[in-house]
Amino acid sequence: MVKNWSNTLLVAYCHLPKIIKNIDLGVERRVNSGFKSVHLMHGITNEQLYGEILELIGEKRKMVNLYIAVNTAFEGLDNSYALLIEMRYFKKMTLQEISDKFNVPLRTLYRRLDDARVRFQKQLDFVGFDVEYIEKEYGNNRFISLIHDNIDNEKFSPTYKL
Repeated sequence: MVKNWSNTLLVAYCHLPKIIKNIDLGVERRVNSGFKSVHLMHGITNEQLYGEILELIGEKRKMVNLYIAVNTAFEGLDNSYALLIEMRYFKKMTLQEISDKFNVPLRTLYRRLDDARVRFQKQLDFVGFDVEYIEKEYGNNRFISLIHDNIDNEKFSPTYKL
């Protein structure tokens, strides 16, 4: 499997509820800190606290944009490609389970899944999420970069844990 941004965004998409929950928790903690002035005891100014809250809200906006882009790209796929991606990423089926379901050799399934990911990346490009944009917008995001850095041929799994 090729390490690319389409893999990363599909895995991130599956983890969006957890990512957004972490972002919301960070905002909540900072807001509560502001009400109790806890941040002042730790040497964090109000301006720094507000800046952190705004930064987290910006991160959440990026995750919403990612959700919309992945949904739109997915809906633009041919049914056969969409089905493969759905089974592998969203339903978290193993390659063997998919191979058995379609009664095709694993090698054929690998090739078809790679084709599906290439088509998915083309759909992402079409909706404005080309590689350059993704790297600029998400390359330094702590959640997305963690996923991207850990996807490789030997260790990748749609069930990757954050």
